[in-house]
Amino acid sequence: MPTHTMHSHTDFLLITLSYLIAATSAYIAIELAGRVKTATNRSKHVWLIAGGSILGLGIWSMHFVAMLGHGTLKDATYSFPLVFLSVIIAMIGCILGFYLVSRQMSRESFVLGGFLMGSAIAGMHYVGIAALQGMTLQYHLGYVLLSILIAIAASWTALWIGFFSRYAKQQMMIQTKVFFAFVMGIAIFGMHHVGMLGLKFRMIPSFTSDQVIEPTMLLTLVSVVTLFLFIVFFASVLFDLQLRKRDLVQATILESTEDGVVTTNPDGTIQYANSLFYHFFPERHLYLTEHSSALCLDVPNHTRQILHVDKCILEVVNHPLKGENLNQTLWFFRNITDQVSSQRQLEYLAFHDRLTDLPNRDKVTLFIEEQIKQAIPISCLALSVDRWRFLSDMLGHQGVESLILQIAERLQSVIHEKDVLARLDSSEFLVILSDERSQLATQKAEKCYATLSQPFDIDGTVITLTMRAGISHYPEDTTIAQELIEYAKLAMHASFNEAQHTIKEFKIENRNDILRTVQIEKFMTEALETEAFELVYQPKIMVATEQMIGVEVLARWTHDELGFVSPAEFIPVAENTGAIHALGDWVLRTACLRWVAWQDVTPGPFSIAVNVSPLQFASQKFLMRVEAILAETGMDPMYLELEITESAALSYETTTYDKLARLQELGIRVSLDDFGTGYSSFKQLRSLPIQLLKIDRSFISSLFDGKNQQAIVQSMIQLGHNLEMEVLIEGVETIEQADWLAREGCDYFQGYYFSRPLKEEDLFRYLRMLQSNGSA
Repeated sequence: MPTHTMHSHTDFLLITLSYLIAATSAYIAIELAGRVKTATNRSKHVWLIAGGSILGLGIWSMHFVAMLGHGTLKDATYSFPLVFLSVIIAMIGCILGFYLVSRQMSRESFVLGGFLMGSAIAGMHYVGIAALQGMTLQYHLGYVLLSILIAIAASWTALWIGFFSRYAKQQMMIQTKVFFAFVMGIAIFGMHHVGMLGLKFRMIPSFTSDQVIEPTMLLTLVSVVTLFLFIVFFASVLFDLQLRKRDLVQATILESTEDGVVTTNPDGTIQYANSLFYHFFPERHLYLTEHSSALCLDVPNHTRQILHVDKCILEVVNHPLKGENLNQTLWFFRNITDQVSSQRQLEYLAFHDRLTDLPNRDKVTLFIEEQIKQAIPISCLALSVDRWRFLSDMLGHQGVESLILQIAERLQSVIHEKDVLARLDSSEFLVILSDERSQLATQKAEKCYATLSQPFDIDGTVITLTMRAGISHYPEDTTIAQELIEYAKLAMHASFNEAQHTIKEFKIENRNDILRTVQIEKFMTEALETEAFELVYQPKIMVATEQMIGVEVLARWTHDELGFVSPAEFIPVAENTGAIHALGDWVLRTACLRWVAWQDVTPGPFSIAVNVSPLQFASQKFLMRVEAILAETGMDPMYLELEITESAALSYETTTYDKLARLQELGIRVSLDDFGTGYSSFKQLRSLPIQLLKIDRSFISSLFDGKNQQAIVQSMIQLGHNLEMEVLIEGVETIEQADWLAREGCDYFQGYYFSRPLKEEDLFRYLRMLQSNGSA
């Protein structure tokens, strides 16, 4: 019998169909590989079996359609067991290849899976050839080996495209799938025909067998399988189009969001990432953690993580994607750099003074609390500027801000690097000394005094400041941060009743006294609003006639909780808080109203003297207030006397004369109070329009302690007369003092010897007594 080969007698239609079947199978395999790669563990096996089976069936169908296309084999019969075995080999080989790669995507699994898959395809091919009945077969070893290599190479190509290529890491375009399917179709088709080129066979005459498949039956079987493959092909294409339409909508939504969006498999493999994510991470990687090692995958759902990427701060939140064969994680990457920056700025503003940039009360409280937790000794040094309200009125807003900045700068220059300087209030600063430096609070206060005692130049205005200081200690005084600050402030406020530049230590046994000062400040505003103050009047006696020629108006305050509050307590507090302006206006207005009311009940008018605080006198609105009160009350200015202190009259000479001259024009009498306690000179006194000198009571209390004291008082009386001023002596308490002062030419007396300060009804009773004694 002649020997036949496959070089001729081919049916072009069937050969073409076999190639299309191979390409279609390859396309379906690529599509199903994507499903295997992204499926959950439960559904992965379904897609794996389906993908491997369809690829195996497709290659098997391609093989037998091509076999039928060879003209020399058109009447050949096939062994049914071997045909069945061939399709099983193809399916199992493809399934195993998919399984090995999908289980662990490594080089080893890729090589082994492709080898098994190619070997199975080649095995299917040669088992299918062995199924030919009624002929003997001869193989060319070279072609056989080449066909096996082609089968393995085609398998590696399929696995690389479906699992390892850059196309597999993202949604593959349908055009790309078709291209790869045609390439793989050529490889599979080529493997078949290379194998067939090395085949020679000889027909065996009169061959019979019971387990054969006739060509017609095989064609029918292959046609059914082919139809099934094409149905699956077109279904997968339609499914892919629908999927892409859905993905397009989803991608449009995800691309329009302001967040970077990523979906990952459980192992962290990126399945999808929008453009904003790659804006944050320009380099593309397979796994999410490769973009940032600080990102943790194994965290509970909805966990908030913070990443620092270059100059950006990203907030990362994970959400589960489960159901419908999904087991993925959705990641949102939000750029919160501006938000964090704004938050930090707000936090900074919340804990720092706007003007000086120093820590504020809240910030320093947190610092103290931290020190207390560590049991580190602390001293709080509270500092406050005297006459702050007056300085504010004098300098104006911009001037005060300039002064505060200069104060802060000077304090920082004497603050040790381990100390903390904070600004508590407009005129209050706090210095925190920790650990071994807590013993140096007093020395630190002295350094602060020294640097702040130097003159300040505020836009050409030179001023000198005086300070007050209070000190508290942890753990001696308290273990609570807020109380430690308050105790230092309490001690500082208590120093207002003492000399300037006083450094007062908080003592727990003096807590009530210190708290009283704070309570006075607390209740003063309420007292002014409810007019809880009252006026008393101390008579002024003319020495020549021993008759009352006027009264000094004094304010008194009795509070339900505080009891009687002396002027020595509330006047310094009023000056420090700025309430002195409201208090002074109330005293002047009320005194003027009472004087007007008295004119109907007194035989003749007498003068009233009202004290003026240095802060009132220095105010730019002082004259305007006085004139307004005179107009409001109808007071005759000829009977009004304003008492200003020696220090107030001489501290601001540039404006003092103008103010005093205006008061004189109005007809108001001006007296110089507390004379002798300042440093006035003859030249200064002579230049001022003052009508009365009031010699301070401190000179009278020790009048008879020695001749030197008497000589001092004599010279003061003589000075007043030489300046053409009348002289009044305060604090006259004995007849001996009164007689001596009368002999020395004093013009007026005032003191307990004649009368204590009296309420209004008692004043008129006293006045009637003087009149009855004079008439007697």
